[in-house]
Amino acid sequence: MEWLRPVAVYTARSIVGVLLGAILGLLGVGIGWGSYVFFGATTRETLLILLIGGAVVGTAAGSFFGWLHFDRNTPRRLISTAALFLIVALGGAWGGVQYGAAQEVPCCARADITPITYILLGACLATNVIALALSLTQLALPSLRRQFPVGKLGR
Repeated sequence: MEWLRPVAVYTARSIVGVLLGAILGLLGVGIGWGSYVFFGATTRETLLILLIGGAVVGTAAGSFFGWLHFDRNTPRRLISTAALFLIVALGGAWGGVQYGAAQEVPCCARADITPITYILLGACLATNVIALALSLTQLALPSLRRQFPVGKLGR
């Protein structure tokens, strides 16, 4: 039963990270859209940049808070993790844009899923997958260090 605790903890963190990432990402998209409307921007590219930027910041913040450990954190680790989440969220959002643009829509039909959905899904899933991998790596490192000591010459 001891193996069940880490599984439950990582499942709960994954759910919280995805939910917080999606909620804050959607809030960021709303702020980006509001900025587009109220600052008088006119081009489609500006709208896309503001939507992606809002989704990236919101999703990275939500995933960061969902996966935040309250112990053994240094400012350097927190800043590097936040920067990693921002970069990964940007890549995921850009991948969502590229995937959404490749979806074919028949002549007179509407797309059922908007590009905003692909942006949010890409950013949220990419960030949380990297957060899970990073957390599992941090979990496995102490046991690997015990098995393979570094700097000891076999003494």
